[in-house]
Amino acid sequence: MIYTYSFILYLGYMLSGVLIFLLFIFILLSLRINRLRKHIVDLHIRECMHRKEERTRYQLLLDQIRKQPDKPRVMEDMEHIFDDRIALLHQQYPKLTDLDIQVLILIGLGVENYEILTFTDMSKRTYYKRRQLIAQRMGTTAAQLNSKVQQIFAPVNT
Repeated sequence: MIYTYSFILYLGYMLSGVLIFLLFIFILLSLRINRLRKHIVDLHIRECMHRKEERTRYQLLLDQIRKQPDKPRVMEDMEHIFDDRIALLHQQYPKLTDLDIQVLILIGLGVENYEILTFTDMSKRTYYKRRQLIAQRMGTTAAQLNSKVQQIFAPVNT
């Protein structure tokens, strides 16, 4: 009987040790999960700040276009800001010229047609023919061109 009693005590000590160990593991895991959550939140905050920073750069570029623009500087800024999208457009649509891509960027920024006419020094007729040509080179219609460009430049408008 003494052996049974000591065996039960031994099992109790073992079980309490296992429970303490499991509790310790649970605490470590919950701390790790909390750190991961904090890290995810920090990444989300950084991403939001980056988007806001991008929107600010796009807004500054738009303001430059709308005011009396220093065209070479605005072109340089456009190429710098949209270098990844320009490369994507050249890759997907190799027939597009630099002027075509410039017009697409302006459309993607949400610049009004009359502002594009002023910025590019095109006549209204030339501009609309250019749009048709761009749409043809991209395999779409002129009516669908804006929505296709908005998809390409989606981060600009979010």
